[in-house]
Amino acid sequence: MEKMKYSLLILCLAWGLSGCYHEDSLHASPEKENVYSEYDLPQGDHDYDKIIVEMFEKYNTLFLYKYNPVDVYYDKDKYLNGTYFPEQDSTASGLFYVPSDEAWVGKQVELLQELWLKYYPDAFLKRLPLKVFLADSLYSAKSGLGTPVELLNTTYLVRRGIDYIMVTYGSSRIEKMTQAEKYEFKRSLHRVFLDHLDLPVTSEFAEVSNYTIFSNTNNKKYIHFYGFLNWENSTTPQDDWFSYIDAIVDHPYDELISDGEYGYLHPSKDTQKRILQKYNMVIDYFKNNYQIDLQKISNDLSTFGE
Repeated sequence: MEKMKYSLLILCLAWGLSGCYHEDSLHASPEKENVYSEYDLPQGDHDYDKIIVEMFEKYNTLFLYKYNPVDVYYDKDKYLNGTYFPEQDSTASGLFYVPSDEAWVGKQVELLQELWLKYYPDAFLKRLPLKVFLADSLYSAKSGLGTPVELLNTTYLVRRGIDYIMVTYGSSRIEKMTQAEKYEFKRSLHRVFLDHLDLPVTSEFAEVSNYTIFSNTNNKKYIHFYGFLNWENSTTPQDDWFSYIDAIVDHPYDELISDGEYGYLHPSKDTQKRILQKYNMVIDYFKNNYQIDLQKISNDLSTFGE
């Protein structure tokens, strides 16, 4: 333990991060210390606190239902919180969140395990961000007269910040979720998480398609011919790679092979089999390197065809 502290301190000095190490930080267990957060575990004496501590010990990630609003609203060089002024009944634009009801955090953690965490090996989940903030809801509102709810702009199921992912449904409404709502929440969880990882595109994938077509908008009608899923998010190999990952966790296989809007693998779209070739590269990459069945994520709980 002393050797670990010494090594970390040397790294902190090398990076010039004077606040990198805190002697009195997290105490999830007597054997393990955490050096990157002011938060301590357990945060309460609920039955689920034990599970949250176990998750920290597995993944070195804090699942928090009590946290500083500054950590939620700060985004690089901007502070994104909105403000409601009850005296004037007016709202300043920004983000608003409702914290999780502690009576339902246990159910919320179970839902995250069911829809998100179980699809990845423990070793892969060590890639989780430093913190996962548990909330009931998160939304943005516009400026104007009225409450933030009256000026609602965007509702988020899952949102990524600098060093965290915020997840919602921490209240009694978790018991009223429909299958379609669970599926939508699940899609958001995996897309945000996988985009957060920023996994680099493979050279084999990058060699399949010709990215110079994006220099001329007249080529937009040929995107599927060249093996691209969309025009807006495929202009570089890395963006193209992400678009495939997103499509796979967004749409079950039956939908991908259908003759519909998202039937990218259907012969009517994939006339040259380039999309299938790149699809298989992404699927094989996750299976061979991480033992993750990426397509199973969207296949489970699918509402396609209902």
